[in-house]
Amino acid sequence: MSFDAVCAAPIAPSKLAQLTRREQQVANRIASGQTSKQIAKALGISDLTVRKHRQNLYRKLGLQNLTQLLRYCLDPPAST
Repeated sequence: MSFDAVCAAPIAPSKLAQLTRREQQVANRIASGQTSKQIAKALGISDLTVRKHRQNLYRKLGLQNLTQLLRYCLDPPAST
């Protein structure tokens, strides 16, 4: 499942272009309700690495927490 498949509307191309493939995978799994430990196991990476990808997502998308990430995914700003 792609990152866009989880989102109700596509993320602005400029924002999506900033995300690495792995960050997109992590964001997709976060949006589908998986915990960091579940994501780490599924992707074969450490829990700490998942948390770092999450921090990068917040920074790159201008967000501060998980709730904002989920809201961004479900209803991204139209002009970002």
